[in-house]
Amino acid sequence: MTLADLGLDETAERAYRHCLRHKTVTVGGLADALHLDRTEAVGIVRELVRLGLVRQDDAQTFDARDPAIALENLISLEIARLGEQIGRIDACRSRIASLSEDFTATAARGTGPEVQHIQGLDRVREKLDELSFFARTEIMGLQPSGPWSPETISAARPLDLRCLRRGVRMRTVVRPGILDDERTRAYLLDLCEHGAEIRTAEGTGLQRLILFDRTVFVAPIDAEDSKRGAVVVSQPELVANMVSLFERVWRQATPVGAADPTARAGLSTTEKQVLAILCQADKDELGAREMGVSVRTFRKHVADVMAKLGAGNRFQTALLAKERGWI
Repeated sequence: MTLADLGLDETAERAYRHCLRHKTVTVGGLADALHLDRTEAVGIVRELVRLGLVRQDDAQTFDARDPAIALENLISLEIARLGEQIGRIDACRSRIASLSEDFTATAARGTGPEVQHIQGLDRVREKLDELSFFARTEIMGLQPSGPWSPETISAARPLDLRCLRRGVRMRTVVRPGILDDERTRAYLLDLCEHGAEIRTAEGTGLQRLILFDRTVFVAPIDAEDSKRGAVVVSQPELVANMVSLFERVWRQATPVGAADPTARAGLSTTEKQVLAILCQADKDELGAREMGVSVRTFRKHVADVMAKLGAGNRFQTALLAKERGWI
């Protein structure tokens, strides 16, 4: 271990150690002990005095100061200096916003084309990451695909949480069936806990779409083949149309998470359907026919819902579900 971080090179440290071992030291004695010429010894003594490690009694003699005090002073001074440096560097963060405006203006509306074709999944993901990173106000998404793989969730989680921590509003519409997948449902509910807004919507016309700050959107070239890439569009009229489309779907969609007690309870789409049927049909055959399943399968679904509610019979199941706001 050396004291170089406190301003002492190896020779100066050896000189200080020599002074600690001898009560009074002279310049000549230091030069002889360390095999230095007198000029070098004088320079080292001056440096030790400047650092407060030795006290000079007269022109020729000096003695070491207690390292518990002297080194602690040096450490405190160095920490203060580093703190000031960190403060100056951290202040540079204030420039990020203005620089980001220049960057996103160019990326979304500036000198680049208003419609870009991005080929390859990796490049599409990179573009989405870039647009997410620089989003400042809102990200809106229509996500009809799913359930999502562990890899997809693992990659998306840090990006989504980072946006939410920055105060970016996140609204996403998914298909109801995606909530049947336990992993995907848990992820979406976790996002809701962090402030995201998730809704579900049916409809075969729901296509994947992600809008950033209402200035640019990304959509797949081919909804059936994601490998063909995506288009990144910043043309104002087209973006405005996509914003209108999203808002129309959003208004008609069903909230998930804090606004949806069935989601909080962990009910799947099938279990919600079973509860609704129990309030209407009093015979298993009718319920099975409405769901399009066998009577045996319908009864199994009913038993699962009863167990989740802790109900003793079907009447009690419907009653408890209504009390809890599940139906």
